[in-house]
Amino acid sequence: MFDQIIEWLYGVLTRPVQTLNEIAREKPANAAFLIYLAVTVLSVLASLYNEQSMQAFQDLMRETGISISYSVIIAASILIAIVSIFVVTGVLQLLARLFKGSGGYWNLFSAYAFAGFPLIIGVPVTLISGFLGPVGDILAGLVSLGLSIWVLVLQVIAVRESHSLSTGASIGVYLLQLVILIGIPLIIGIGLLIAYLSF
Repeated sequence: MFDQIIEWLYGVLTRPVQTLNEIAREKPANAAFLIYLAVTVLSVLASLYNEQSMQAFQDLMRETGISISYSVIIAASILIAIVSIFVVTGVLQLLARLFKGSGGYWNLFSAYAFAGFPLIIGVPVTLISGFLGPVGDILAGLVSLGLSIWVLVLQVIAVRESHSLSTGASIGVYLLQLVILIGIPLIIGIGLLIAYLSF
C-alpha cells in the first residue's frame, strides 16, 4: 500500500488526470486524509517558523498585549483544516449530484485531498524565503500564487474524475462551492456590519 501511495503522489504531480481518476475509483480515504493532514501541518509550521513571519507575529503580540502559544495556533489551524475538508467535500458532493454526477462522497474526498499535495512544495520555499528579505517575500508570493492555481486546477479535475462530469460542469460545481462557502457568509457579515453601524 505504501508503494501505491508514493506512486499516486508522484502521479498527482506528473499525470494528474489519470492518477486522480484512479484515486477516485479506489477511494483510499484514510491515506488521503493523512496526506492532507501532513501537508497542512508542515505548511503551518513553515509559516510559523519563517523568520520574518515569526518576527511579525511576536511584534503583533507585543503591540496587542495578547499572548498566544505556537502550540495553540498549530492546534487551531489543524482543527480548522480538518473541519474544512469535510465541509468542502460535502458541499461539492451535493452540488456534483445536482449536476448529475455519479460518484460518492469518499471517492470525491480521496481525490480532493490528494489534489492538495503540490502545496508541499511551498514548505521549503516559505522557510528559505524568510532569510532573503524583500526578495524572499516576492519569491514566496509568486510560488504561493502558482501553487494555488495548480491546486485549484487539480481540485476541479478531482471533481470531474470522481463524478464523471464534463469539465464545464466541474468548473461550475467548484465555483458554486466558492460562492456558498465564501460569498454567502461574506454578504451576511457585511449585512450584519451595516445593520450594526446603522443603530
